[in-house]
Amino acid sequence: MTFDRLFAGLIALAVFAAIAIRIWLRMSEHGETVIDAVWSIYRFFTIWTNTLIGFACARIASGARVSPKGLSGLLLSILIVASVYHALLASLNDYTGIDAVVDSLLHTIVPMAFALFWLTCVAKHALRYRDILPWLILPLVYCIYAMIRAQADGVYPYFFLNLANLGLARTALNVLGLLLVFAGVGALIVLVAKALTRLSSNKGGASA
Repeated sequence: MTFDRLFAGLIALAVFAAIAIRIWLRMSEHGETVIDAVWSIYRFFTIWTNTLIGFACARIASGARVSPKGLSGLLLSILIVASVYHALLASLNDYTGIDAVVDSLLHTIVPMAFALFWLTCVAKHALRYRDILPWLILPLVYCIYAMIRAQADGVYPYFFLNLANLGLARTALNVLGLLLVFAGVGALIVLVAKALTRLSSNKGGASA
């Protein structure tokens, strides 16, 4: 097995282990059924993004090809997940024991590991700034989903999407601002990809 497939497999294992433990914890601590626990945790963008990364990495580990543009879009989402969590949300939680381990996996370890995987194993030469627009589809779809879902159960996963308290106009501005942040970070990803591609080309030319 090649290094990139092994690396991807370890990331997938970490993701699915963390999600499985999170489901088990909700079942044991809150008395939820499997379906209830899955419904509960999939209100969060963190779980959406980690799950997509898990499936993408599992495909790579199996030998299948996954688009570098798609992987770069997932990198964008997981970087935002980690940044927003540590900047705004981590202080609101007081996890201990296995809860703390799962929290660290989903918000810190997997994001760092996937970023390293992208740096070392993902082809970057074809990335363009126009690729940023498709990368915004996932967060936009999630925001719409979260607000529609909240109309049914009354639970808003993130305070900046709380349509009931903020109103439509303020929430729409928050979503727009979030998408602009995604676009900005996406531009940085493309910029880094271009710089690394040039560096690789220069090294190749120097050694020729």
